[in-house]
Parts: sequence; structure tokens; C-alpha cells
Amino acid sequence: MGSLNTSSDNKTLVLGAIDIVELIGQSVALKRRGKDFVGLCPFHQEKSPSFHVSPARQFFHCFGCKASGNAIDFVIKRDRVEFIDALRQLADRAGIDLPKNGASAAKAGERQMLYDAQSAACSFFEANFWDPQKGAAARAYLEGRGFTHEALRKFRVGLADDAWESLLRAPGMRKFPPDRLVQAGLLKARNTGQGFYDTFRNRIMFPILEEAQSRIIAFGGRVMPGSEDPAKYLNSPETPLFSKSRTAYGLNFARQRMIETGTAVIVEGYTDVVMAHQYGATNVVSVLGTAMTEHHVNVLRRFANKIVLLFDADNAGDMAADRAVELFLTQDVEIAIASLPPEMDPDEYFIKFGAEAFDRDVVGAAKDVLSFKWTQLAARMGSDVTSQQKAVGAYLDLLGQARGSGPVDDLRWGAVLARVSRLIEVPIDDLHRRFRKQPAKPAGGFRRPAGNFDRSETSGAAVASGSSLGREETPTPEVQTPAEKIDPAKEVAERQIMGILLREPNRWHALQLQMNADDFADPGRRNLARIYWGYQRDEGEPVFSELLGSLNDDLKVLAIELLEQVEYISDVDATLSGALTFFKEERHRREEQKQLAEIRRISQQGAGPTANADQAALWAQFVKKNASVDPRRIGPVRRTRS
Repeated sequence: MGSLNTSSDNKTLVLGAIDIVELIGQSVALKRRGKDFVGLCPFHQEKSPSFHVSPARQFFHCFGCKASGNAIDFVIKRDRVEFIDALRQLADRAGIDLPKNGASAAKAGERQMLYDAQSAACSFFEANFWDPQKGAAARAYLEGRGFTHEALRKFRVGLADDAWESLLRAPGMRKFPPDRLVQAGLLKARNTGQGFYDTFRNRIMFPILEEAQSRIIAFGGRVMPGSEDPAKYLNSPETPLFSKSRTAYGLNFARQRMIETGTAVIVEGYTDVVMAHQYGATNVVSVLGTAMTEHHVNVLRRFANKIVLLFDADNAGDMAADRAVELFLTQDVEIAIASLPPEMDPDEYFIKFGAEAFDRDVVGAAKDVLSFKWTQLAARMGSDVTSQQKAVGAYLDLLGQARGSGPVDDLRWGAVLARVSRLIEVPIDDLHRRFRKQPAKPAGGFRRPAGNFDRSETSGAAVASGSSLGREETPTPEVQTPAEKIDPAKEVAERQIMGILLREPNRWHALQLQMNADDFADPGRRNLARIYWGYQRDEGEPVFSELLGSLNDDLKVLAIELLEQVEYISDVDATLSGALTFFKEERHRREEQKQLAEIRRISQQGAGPTANADQAALWAQFVKKNASVDPRRIGPVRRTRS
């Protein structure tokens, strides 16, 4: 692996090692069109491709939603991670070691061993599953339920032998110390203290991947049909890599569709997720058989602004609905609840009706959690006045308990009460009075973590510009104010000059002797020029994809537009010369007008020796610089007597 010696080299070396077409092509279907590649934008829904990737310049740009940037920006936007996480992810991909101190390097090595152990175990389980003899029963079971080989291979489904030490004694696992395999959750120590045994036995295995880098962090195992094991599902224990309350199964495959649709759908089991993706409902994940937590919500809302929970009509579903009310109040996300027809599991629904019906009739018909819970209580209590009064009381008690489960934003609470008022037909003033008298009751077991999660699309760019692993300083852009109308000729000249500098940075050295960044009249181009001038002075000629990392989203879009406009100019020398000549003449006109204005001002001050001397001096200077000036341009000048 390569390594880095100085932090300033990190971004440059990583970007230089990544092929942006290959990176983006893993999640976007790209087709060659001229010098670029095009595809459907992964950041908004569209029918015609407007998403362009430039292999020459190593940047992407969507002409629809204006998303743009380099490889790091793409990972930040796609995975909704911070700059440093995106940089490390790409460094791992390129085989580059980012610098670490001694303690963190040792810890990183131990962590990498856990990742390697999970990967080796997955290969072992997969080999068992596809073995003609060993995996025959498991394959027949899943094929009988309608799963295709393509879907099973995509999710890397495997099989744990019906034996106590099969994984422990596998050749591919011998390089890992048993205590490390215990730490990874793959082995357990015997009660006698002598030896170890496999955690998973006689189970169909579903590897659980982290959503950002798609590395295996744990496993879920479904018991084989006919087994006497009472635990139908078994997950890996908590490990340094895996926390069940923070992980969603299938998210590595689902995040892209969540971004496109704005919706995350949560089902209960692994097989439900695999079947949903097999039929094209690729925004579906599972929370591994546990209740949804605030950590799940924090992860999912990076990709979606709405979470739809798919429940069975049982007591567990009721409890999950109560929990969803808590999360809805305390987390900045919409939560809805959907139901399937009675006696039907999600995989059965997909086989019978397909993904389109699922999106339309199940997800599309989901009720927001407040409406769902009220409908549930009202139906259970009965329709007479007394029963409905009890339902209202129970509903408001639930809201009070949910409110006590964590901090609730005042504006959100006000909006919730307005919605509740319409649902239960109780005046909103009465609701406010009730909750003023009744303090929020702690629901127990749940506290919102301190701090707020920033979903801003530009947060990653902000971190990029301030990170110690990125650029240390970026010129602060001026506050944008409504721009004065710019002469069309000057508009063209400014765009040509800035575009050519982006295309051929070596031209800056001569150009900066003739003009500076503040000569640009347009505020956006002036901000871009200031950053560009600073980059040239501090770090030398910029690679375009690296320069993009120094820009905010608006300036990235502007830079790409300017570069695109000059890309096909055949005679760059003539174009740049003409634009600079315009600037020189325009500057000369400004100076001339300033001098004429000063001559008029002095002439209008009246007689006096000082005024006469100043006027004469200015006039002589003006005539010297403008020998062929037309006197009619000067306007009336008052003659004074000495």
C-alpha cells in the first residue's frame, strides 16, 4: 500500500488514484457520449439523462439538479458522509494509507483483522451454500420460496454447517487467532474454558454490510427447516464492528433508491429485504428484528426524509407503533406505517402482486404515525361517546409519554398538536391547556443524543474546506448582493477569461500581470477568481478536480459551466487576447471617465488660484493620455479667471 507523509498531500494523492468514471459507474449506469459519460442522475429523479462525468477533468455535473464536484464530493453526496470519511473510503479503495499515530495505527490494524475475518467467514458460508451436496437443502428451500440465484448471489447468502467446529477448523480461518474470532462474534468460548465452538450452526447465513464501504461487519442466520433450535433468527453479538441498534440490513444496496425517492421502507426479516430487492423495491431495509431506535433514524434520514414501517397486525406491531410515535416527535423525519393484507408476508406479496403494486398500494397508502395510532385506538375502544372519550384520553396520554422520551422542538410540537386537533376533533387551545397542566412523562429507555444532525447537502463541502486533511484556508467569499447589470461584452470577456484559466492553468502566470481577481464585475466570478488566484499563489497550477474541493456548491456549478463553455474553443490565444484587450480598453475608459468627472467637479467649484492650478494640471494630464480625445465628450467646463 502507498502511504502519505504530509497531510496536505492527502486529497491530491487520493484524487489522483481514483478513476471517477469507474467510481460512479458502480452505482450509475453510464454511457459514452462524445468525450464524456452520461447517465441518470443519482441525486434526483429524471427520465432523460442529464448527469455527465468527465474522465479528462475527473469531475461530474448534473445539468438538472446542478450537483457537481470531484470523486470526494460524489462520495459525500452519495453516502451522506463527512469529508474525512469520504477521503478515507476512497483511500482504502485506492490502497493508500492515510497517516495515523502509533496507537491509532495499532487499533486500525486490529479492526482490519476483524473485517478480514468476517470476509473469510462469508466466503466459507457461500462455498457451503453453493456446494452441490452441502447446500442442496438450503437452496431447495429458498428456491421453493421464489428466490432467484441472482438475488441470492447479490446478497451473498451462505450456509453454516450443522456442526460445532466447522468454521473454527476451516482452512481459510486458521490465520485468525481464536480470540479474535470470538471478538468478531464468529466463535464462542466453551463454558469449561477449554476451546471454542461456532456461533452459527445449521443456519442460512445473511452477511450484514456497513452502508458506506460495503464491508461485512456481522451475520444474521435463519434456522434451517426441520431444526429443533427454538431461535428462528440469530444475529451476531455486539462487536467493535457491529451494533444492532445502529445497523440496517440491506442499506448498502438501498441507499441510492432512498435518495431518489426520499423514502426508506423498513420490513422485519432478511428474506423480506432480499425478495423486495429481487422484485425492484430497492429502498427496503430491515432493522434486524429489533425495535427501531433513534440511531436507526439518524442513519436513515441521511438518505430519506420519510420512513415507512411495514408491520404485522400483532402486539409487536402495536408496540413498534408506540415507539414510532416517540421517534416521530423527537426526530426530524416523517414516519408512516403501512400494512399488508391479512395473513400475507412481504415476500408473498411481491410474488403475487409485484413491486409496482407494493409502491402504490402499500407504501403509497401508508398513514402517518399520528393518524395510524389514533385510528388503531379509536377502532379498539368502540364507537360510543364514552369509548371515544377513553380513546382520546389514551391517545393524549401516549403523546405525553412520547413527548417525555426526549427533547421536542417547540415548532414541531405546535405542528403536531395542530394535526392531532384535526384528528380527534378537539380544539387546539384545549390541547395546549391539557399539556400545560400535564408535564411530559418520561417514556423510559430512550434519550435523544446530544446535538443535532445536519442534513445539509453542503455540510461535506464545508468540512472539506476546513479539514486538516484538506486545504487549510479558503478565501471567504463576499456576501452576495443583487448584482448591477453588466455590459454583455464584459460578461462574455469575463466568462472567457475565467473559463480559459480553468482549462489551461499555466496561462495564469502571464495573465495575472495584466489583471487581478477584483477586476471581475460579477460577484460569483469574482469570488471564484479570488479562490483561484489564492490557489495559484499558494499551491501552484490546480488540477480542476482538486480545485473543485475548495469551492462551495454554487461555485462548483459556476466553474463547471465556465469550463464547458470554453472546452471547444479552437484558437485559445486569440480568444484570450481579445478578452484581455477588452478589459484593458474598459479599464482605460473607466480611468478616463474618472478624470473627466474630477475636471468637471473642480471647474464647478468656482474661481480661485488653487482651482485653476488643479484644473490645468488635470487637463494637461488628461490630454497627454488621450491625445485624440473628442472635446464634445468632455461636456461643458466652466472657464475661470485668474
